[in-house]
This record gives sequence, structure tokens and C-alpha cells, in this order.
Amino acid sequence: MKVLGEDDRRAMTYGRVSRLIEGLEESAADLAAAGELTRIKGIGPAVQGAVAELVDRGTCSLRDDLAQRAGPGVLEILRVPGLGPKRVHTVVSELGVRSVEDLQVAALDGRLAKLKGFGAKTVANVLEGIDFLNRSRGFKRLQDAYTLAKAIAARLGIETPLLAGPLRRGENVVDTFSIVAIGDAQDLPEQAEAIGATLEEDTWVVARRANPGLRVRLVSESQLARAVFEETGPPEHVAAVLARPGTDTDEEEIYTSRGLYYVPPERRHACDGTEPVPRVIETDDIRGIVHTHTTWSDGTLDIGAMAQATEERACDYLAITDHSRAAAYAGGLSIDRLREQSDAIRDLNDCGSSLRVLHGTEVDILPDGSLDYPDDVLAALDFVIASVHSSFGQDPETMTARIIAAVRNPHVNILGHVTGRLLLRRGPYAVDVDAVLQAAAETGTAVELNANPWRLDLDSQFHARAQELGVRVPICPDAHSAQGMDDVVWGVQSARHGGLRAEDVPNTQDVEGFLKAIGR
Repeated sequence: MKVLGEDDRRAMTYGRVSRLIEGLEESAADLAAAGELTRIKGIGPAVQGAVAELVDRGTCSLRDDLAQRAGPGVLEILRVPGLGPKRVHTVVSELGVRSVEDLQVAALDGRLAKLKGFGAKTVANVLEGIDFLNRSRGFKRLQDAYTLAKAIAARLGIETPLLAGPLRRGENVVDTFSIVAIGDAQDLPEQAEAIGATLEEDTWVVARRANPGLRVRLVSESQLARAVFEETGPPEHVAAVLARPGTDTDEEEIYTSRGLYYVPPERRHACDGTEPVPRVIETDDIRGIVHTHTTWSDGTLDIGAMAQATEERACDYLAITDHSRAAAYAGGLSIDRLREQSDAIRDLNDCGSSLRVLHGTEVDILPDGSLDYPDDVLAALDFVIASVHSSFGQDPETMTARIIAAVRNPHVNILGHVTGRLLLRRGPYAVDVDAVLQAAAETGTAVELNANPWRLDLDSQFHARAQELGVRVPICPDAHSAQGMDDVVWGVQSARHGGLRAEDVPNTQDVEGFLKAIGR
């Protein structure tokens, strides 16, 4: 709607409703099928009808009409980092751009720079964004690939699929994955052809443009362990292990029968099994849900509902960290509102529940490295997360100094999403991560692994360095809903890939241990 220049308020309403539906604990599809979606405050009959149509057909007439008018090439332009819908509307309406390729030509021949609101710097950012988009083609985020693999397995009638490939190894983005199951490829249903599958011996190979490559391998029960091992990879690791004689009854035996130590799937890129592999963290080790947002800022549930969701997930404590005042776009809290929230949390803790609710904030790191709340306000909180949410284009020296200044503030306990990246959507800002980790080590500041599947930041490539320096790495879902709490699983997967142990992650401890571990 925004790209086509339609009613902006109506477009914003659809965006708001989208976030509302995303945060529902109940299934929006089930509610729509029962005609009960309108009982959710803020959802009217038009949305009820659109959702019901989406559930029934996979699309809806309103979206079809808008998409046809915009065209697929225009919608892809929206994926170029740094180009919002209004700017896309400008280039489409004034330059007749209809694809990413058209946009690149317009940027290179000078037409883009002549538009109002566009200049040399914007054009350079657009070209950089196009390059980022081209390098991201064919990849999916870990969560999306997992969902796609499950959906394909269900469509093929595979009841107990075992997921392998980079997906099982916990890589942040994947360009291929495998499904292994007991069965005969000749028995795969006709739907296989509908999703572009071709039969090669015992394997269906699926190739679909703009999606990861997929191998579906059906084997006998006696072949299952070895097939899962082979499909998990990486190929060099598999070849080195199987070069030794041994037996293949189960995956652990594949290693032990060959005189090797078992290597978890997420560590097979880094360990060869000739030495014991330290126990890496597991999801059940997490005892506290840290870094959450409520309806006080941009979350979808109030504090009480988030506390209840935490108890349902068998965790011992919840850390509320709504946005600070500079994040006006996210309903950031004024100092007075922050103090009101502190009173509300104190009242909740006084109700006798075994769950402890901690009061923190996700305070903005301002462009000059100062924080969005004064020190006396921060000192009154249980703990503080500091994050960058603005001025992403600063040069490496300025951005690094900005973040280190926040790390050195004695009231900051945790640094949030250190590089600010959004996987396959926006690259990291220019920051010297190693310098930041060194500063965190000197000050005793923890650096979060933001478990939101769009972020997974601190990246697993830096986990060994954090361990070496003694920097604690809490796994934080950055949850804006109860459903968002479950993103911890993606953070744990990334942590396992990076080799983090339970003792490296403060929120594997009880609440007092957590506060001590992130204390300054």
C-alpha cells in the first residue's frame, strides 16, 4: 500500500494488526476459521475476512490486487536495505523503476541522485544494499529454513523427519538442508513432483528458486544413523570420521567405534573428535528469560501476562527491559513512566509468586556514546542493557568508541546486539567487535547473544574470543510477546555452534547467581 501511494493510515493499521496477530498466543488461523478473530481488540471484520481467506487459499484478494499492481520486481525492491516503502514509491512513480535491476541502472546512470531526498550518499547506500541483497539470495534464516523443512516433510507425508545439513549444525543462515527418514523414495506421494522434486536413487532432490536447496533421503532403519550423520556434514568432517573403520548402529557409536570422542552436530565444523568436546549449553539450562518488552513500550502483553508465560516455560525469573525515551517509535518510557513501571513490578513481586520479576531497561546508546537515562535513574534499576538503535552509518572508529563508552558506564551490565545486524535484511554496522569484547572484559560487562532469529548477535564466530577473555554471554530472546520467549532455542543453537558452555551464560544460573554474574 505504501509503495503504491495508498492511504498511509490504512497501511499503518494493517502493519499494527500484523504485529498484533504475530503476538497472539492463540492461532489466528483457528480463530478466523471459527469467526472469532474479531473478539481480539483492534481487529475488525475486514481483517477477519482477509485472514480467513489467507488460511483457505494461502493468499487474499486484497493482497493479490495490490501485488499485481505493484509487480513482483517492485516488491523485491523493498528488500534492498535502507529503502523504505515511501522511497520505493518515489523511484517507482518518478523513474518508472520496476525491478532491482532497474534500480541499479538508475543509481549508476545518475537519475536516482537527482530525485528529491536522494543524494550521493543515499545512492552509494542503495548500491551497497543491492550488493547485500544479491549476496543473500538463496539463503534463509535458521528459523525460516526449519519451518520450511517441516512443511515440506509434512507435504511429502513424512511423519518423523530428521533434519540435517547446516540446519542441524546451527548455522545462522542456510542455503541447503536435508531431511532424512525411514522409508522408500518410490513411495513418496505425487506431491513431490508439485514441489519440483526429481528422483535420484534413494533421494529426492528439490530445487526451487530463491529457497535453500533440499535433499530428502529415505533409507532403511539400519541405514538411518549413518544417513543422518552423512547428511549433517560438513563433508570434510564426515569424510575424516568415516575414513576410520567402525560400526554405525547409532550416531554416537559412529565416533566411539572409530576410537573418537562424540562431537555434537553444532561443533562438527570445529572439532574432529580426537579430543573430548566440552559440554555445550542446552535449552534446558536456561533458567531466566532476560531482555523482554511489554505493552509499556512496544510489546504485545502486559507485565503480568509475560510473567505468567515465563512460569509456563518453567523458568525462575523474568527481566523486563522496555525501551528508553529516545526510542519514541517503540513507545520508549519517560523517566516518570519508568518509575511507575518499577512500582508495578514491585507490586507483582509482592504477590507471593515464586517467580522473580527483575526491573531493567534497554537504554539507547546515543550517537555520542552517552546513555538515554542519567546515571541516578539507571542506578535505581536491577540491571541495565545498553543498545544502539540509531545513527547506524557512523564510521568504524566513531561507532566503536561510542559502544565502548557505553560499556565503560558503571551502570551498564549487558551490551545488547553488538553489531545491530538483521540477518538477510541489513548488514552489521561498522564496529570493531574484538575491541568491544576487550573493553567488556576489562569492565566485567556481559555481551548478549540476542536470540531473535533476525539477529543471533553476538555472532558465533566471536564466542571463542568471548570465552578467552572471560566475557559472559547471556542468551536473550528480546521477546516482545510470549511466543518471542521461545526464540531462546535459536540462541542456544547458535551458542552451541560457537561452543558456549552453560557456565559462559549468566541466565543459566538462579536469579542471585545471574545478578552476581552480570554485576560490575
